[in-house]
Amino acid sequence: MEDFETSNAEDATQRLSGFDGMPKNEAAHIKETDLFVPGNLFLGKYSIKEKIGEGGMGVVYRCSQVFISKDLAIKTLNSGSLNDEAIQRFQTEAKAAGALYHPNIVAVHDFGVTESGTPYMVMDYVPGKTLHDVLSFRGQLSLETVIDIFAQCSDALAHAHSKGVFHRDIKPSNIVLLQEESIGPGAIRILDFGIAKITSNSAQTQELTKTGTVIGSPLYMSPEQSIGKRIDGRTDIYSLGCVLFECLCGAPPFQGDSVIETLMLHQTEQPKTLREASLGRDFPAGLQELVDSMMAKSVEDRIESMSRVHEILADIKETIRTDKSDNTIARRKEGKTSIQVNNGAVARSTLLNTKAIIAILTAIVLSVAAFVILQLMPQEKSEPVKPLQMLDARFATPEIERASYDQKVKRALTESRGYGWEHTSISSCEFSDTQFEMLARARWLKKLTLLECSRLTPEGIRKILSGNIEYLDLRGSELNDESVEAIAKYGAKLRFLGLSKCGNISSKALKSLARLTDMDTLDLSSLPLSDDVLKVIVDGMTKLRELGLANIPYIGDHSCRILARHKGTWGFNLSSTSVSDEGLKYLRKNVYFIYLGGNPRITDRGVETLIKNCPNLNVLHIPGASISPQVIFKMLAMKDLKDLLIGTLDADNETRIKIREIAKARKINIYTF
Repeated sequence: MEDFETSNAEDATQRLSGFDGMPKNEAAHIKETDLFVPGNLFLGKYSIKEKIGEGGMGVVYRCSQVFISKDLAIKTLNSGSLNDEAIQRFQTEAKAAGALYHPNIVAVHDFGVTESGTPYMVMDYVPGKTLHDVLSFRGQLSLETVIDIFAQCSDALAHAHSKGVFHRDIKPSNIVLLQEESIGPGAIRILDFGIAKITSNSAQTQELTKTGTVIGSPLYMSPEQSIGKRIDGRTDIYSLGCVLFECLCGAPPFQGDSVIETLMLHQTEQPKTLREASLGRDFPAGLQELVDSMMAKSVEDRIESMSRVHEILADIKETIRTDKSDNTIARRKEGKTSIQVNNGAVARSTLLNTKAIIAILTAIVLSVAAFVILQLMPQEKSEPVKPLQMLDARFATPEIERASYDQKVKRALTESRGYGWEHTSISSCEFSDTQFEMLARARWLKKLTLLECSRLTPEGIRKILSGNIEYLDLRGSELNDESVEAIAKYGAKLRFLGLSKCGNISSKALKSLARLTDMDTLDLSSLPLSDDVLKVIVDGMTKLRELGLANIPYIGDHSCRILARHKGTWGFNLSSTSVSDEGLKYLRKNVYFIYLGGNPRITDRGVETLIKNCPNLNVLHIPGASISPQVIFKMLAMKDLKDLLIGTLDADNETRIKIREIAKARKINIYTF
């Protein structure tokens, strides 16, 4: 039984590349391009390491992000797959996964199309085996393992649904296990959002997923999806229920002799009970009810949300843990009872012993004396002890929420430590002293990413920076002035600091960062940064090599004049700012890279000035500027240029061919959207 869209993969890397079961030498349309030869620098920041997977749809390469030394994967489509639907699916996957930040979802970091027309996507590198591979080898999985896997899957999909993204192709080959034994927190990843539905997307993307189109995998496809009806998050719930059933019982709930028969079974037949399908295996109370609710034929009868699925799985996990504890206690009691019985027999057999009789009489006398003394002593009135009420895990009390965040931080640290990484990433966490203490104790940690987190207090920042953190990315997190000033006060070891989208931080707080004189990279994109603050930063951070100022409307031509004050070799991101041709005339030859995307006021005149003033440029990104093919030829003549990213080019085919030939001859990587 094969899927509609993709075949099952043998491993996670082949799954990413669309492996279709062909030996490598039979995949004739796979082409190794010069861009992805090991040792090349792709986009000026991704060093190509090796090819790790290839198949009928494309190729996947392992690379390293040179600025942060992080392993990533680059997924490409080959020329034989470049039809409109394949490209649109590729785009949809990038947009869907790129909008999500969750430790159990493979993140997409970059997306585009090379000048030669090859779409590429930069994503997390995920070593491991798919759940399909594990099931094929082991059959049924242990109950504890299954609950751990699906608690993480449901949490990840709940996050996706909250962002308006529905996966629509949940199946074992789209779930990767980073470890097969003792599935701990953060040990799974969900892949392939290629046919995801994005509720806020454009009409063009919706065309791929319009009502009446049937896409997905028949073994796990919901009744409404199989006939092309409108879908929502409950469609993913049904598919996840089918995968859960397979993991518990060793086979999918429905499997006909053909695709059509399988789809009809989903429409008309009720699945066997878990006990029947697993040949008599026992399951905890509530699990059968959950599976039935997830796999209800009618959308209206199905469990209402993936968040609720996650809550019930958490309850079942707690029940399993409690039952194990109770069984252990019961076994201990049985042992004690046995000892007591044996002791009683011995006592009875020696009751006639004279010494034993004397000992018993002595004990009785002492007991009576103690009782009399206690009665003569004044007694305090004692209150009856009230039993503790059990907390229902479904109610989000502050205590339960804190415990959840504790687990999230612990999970991230455990995973990173287990793989020998010096970097960990945590998203959407409300911090407290407990989590700050965990991070402070991780002395091995050098790189820390906290995405969209809150309650990052000054004291918490101090604890985090008391260790060996050199790289701190707080993108999208809630910070106040005091927290930023704490970074400036305690961040002497920092070499990278990311504060992009961190809200309304005052000019005074931003100026305090100038104390970090050894800073190498600073990202202040999307902050209310004025030229007054920029001047303090540039003058104070004399060792700065990279500065991010994207999406700041206050950054304009006068800002370029301030940037020119910096004496060291460096580069900066001025994408989507107010910079025009006038500002570029202030830049000098110490600039080795510059991003100018989304600045339509930059024309041929400004680029020609940039070529003249900055002859040592290695990387130039300029999509969205108003430039002609003639100025592109001038850029290609720059002696040190390695990567050139341009926008949609208004040129005839002959000109395009000539541009590619010159770029290839000069070993310049040229890209376009």
